[in-house]
Amino acid sequence: MNAPDWAAIRKEFPTLAKWTYLDCARKTIPPRCQEQALLDYTRDVYENAGADAWSAVNVSETRAAMAQLLGAKPTEIAFTKNTTEGLNIAAHGFDLRPGDNVVLSDLEHVANVWVWKHWEAKGVELRYARNREGRLPLDAFLEQMDARTRVVSTAYVTYGNGYRVNLPELGRACRSRGVRLVVDGVQGIGILAARLDALGADVIACGGHKGLLGLTGSGIVYCREDLVNALRTDFVKQPAVEPAGRARVQSQFDYVRTAHRFEGGNPNFLAIRVFRKGAEFLRAVGLDRIEHRVRVLTTTFLGLLKAAGLDSQTPDVWEERAHIVNVLVPDAAQLMERLRVKHRVVANVKDGALRLSMSFYNNEEDLERAVHAIRQELGGKPAPA
Repeated sequence: MNAPDWAAIRKEFPTLAKWTYLDCARKTIPPRCQEQALLDYTRDVYENAGADAWSAVNVSETRAAMAQLLGAKPTEIAFTKNTTEGLNIAAHGFDLRPGDNVVLSDLEHVANVWVWKHWEAKGVELRYARNREGRLPLDAFLEQMDARTRVVSTAYVTYGNGYRVNLPELGRACRSRGVRLVVDGVQGIGILAARLDALGADVIACGGHKGLLGLTGSGIVYCREDLVNALRTDFVKQPAVEPAGRARVQSQFDYVRTAHRFEGGNPNFLAIRVFRKGAEFLRAVGLDRIEHRVRVLTTTFLGLLKAAGLDSQTPDVWEERAHIVNVLVPDAAQLMERLRVKHRVVANVKDGALRLSMSFYNNEEDLERAVHAIRQELGGKPAPA
């Protein structure tokens, strides 16, 4: 694998000139191509009255670009406003009955709990796979599943300690039992190179503001092609059966037998334009190279933490992690603020631990700077586990 010029790529992210940004698990920092997309959109509205900015052709071409990048068919991709909306489509789309159960995990972001809670009032039980010291192996899900399990919904990569669920393995187990697999993919997509259609999931939701280099308020939902018409969609039209049931002009408002039927009304044209530029940028770098770079950086960072006497709950094995590494420190929220104000190091706090997340635009100097700043704020002493 030929390594890209990471130093040149880093220059495409102006924020890094002034900040050590290790918080891509919360929000991406924009590359220059995002700025160009915003300028192009505005210029077209000013000069051409939106002929290109509001074009259905652009929406279609962006859908195709996103599908090519992520490993899916364009008919399996719908644009949403965030991860939660995609999960909500799935959580209201299945025909569940009293006595059925849905299995989640106890490491889910609250968004992947809220969207399923409405089923409890209808007699559907919510169960939770219990983590094993921060891990969610297959057995954790299997022990909660039985003959009445209809759906398993889990994060691809957990938001706290960054554990990566073995989705292909879980997907095979679900299929053999006739169970649907729904995935919160926002912490893995754009970072990991696996194709969406190879993960074994039925529905995958992903916001655009992390690995996909998009805007907040944008996202996608992937729905496996042969399931598209089985999902209930109360808030938009049902798929057209006959040509007579379709609009007279083919456009983004034609609800045909594709995942596009999950989109209601006008799309976010600006965000979709940014998506396209981001997809082109990511394809130029290569998701396989991005994953390899993140693997190198996280491995390096875990080594630096150990050398500094700092503990993490993030697994050492690459197949069990992605871009997130957490650090066990006292008063993590206060430390996060001091790192930002005094050292210009941007991190986050999740589940009481300091969470640092790195992308392909980071470098080893960022990691060394962050560890040095943490040790300095802790008084040079190892943090208690």
